[in-house]
Amino acid sequence: MRKKMLILIITAFFMCGCSIEKIVVNDYDKLIHRILLSNHRLKNNVFEGYSYYIPRGLKILHREEDNSLLTDQYNHTYYVYVDVVSYYNKVENTYHEDKSSYYSKKIVSKDGKKSGYLEINQIKDKYFVEAVYNYVKIEVYTSQEYLSDVVVNICQILSSTKYNHKVLATIIGDKVLDYKEESFNIFTTKKSNTNYLDYIEKYDSGAVTKHNEESKTDEDILDITIEDD
Repeated sequence: MRKKMLILIITAFFMCGCSIEKIVVNDYDKLIHRILLSNHRLKNNVFEGYSYYIPRGLKILHREEDNSLLTDQYNHTYYVYVDVVSYYNKVENTYHEDKSSYYSKKIVSKDGKKSGYLEINQIKDKYFVEAVYNYVKIEVYTSQEYLSDVVVNICQILSSTKYNHKVLATIIGDKVLDYKEESFNIFTTKKSNTNYLDYIEKYDSGAVTKHNEESKTDEDILDITIEDD
């Protein structure tokens, strides 16, 4: 009788383990639904015209205007670009899902006011992640081991982004001619890590720089905890 009970317990353990593995590693749809499409108010970095939340374990490595490099405890570099011009002009999401990608998903908020995509492409034994939501783009190059963790961090940053429309109206109004010359489309994927690696090589000096004067950080804000139902 005891032997039968032990077999049942071991079987149940491995069944639960497989279920958790599938949720954490493979179910990006669930991560998008539970984190990216959530409407939380966390923020610990305030810049000129917008703010967003950087999860615990990440820090700013370099920042120049609306471009930032973040790094995590596993030495991944997150390239974050806030496209204030596309936000101000309410540029339409033109992304089309790509069946040839490792993962490709067009994302639209419940109220239809925010949109973007998550696309992951395999490059040899690594994965290049491109994610856009609410006119913010994040790119990360990682291994499969950390892929789920990277997507969780990306979703937290993107879901927390808030804009100050009045401030941006002033900024963009002062530089309207410069902004008109921009041709970058935030909803067009690169599918390659070439430009990403060039940017990292240019700005990653190996030393963490100080935040700009307008940046304010609250280290006491807690991370979001995601639990399965």
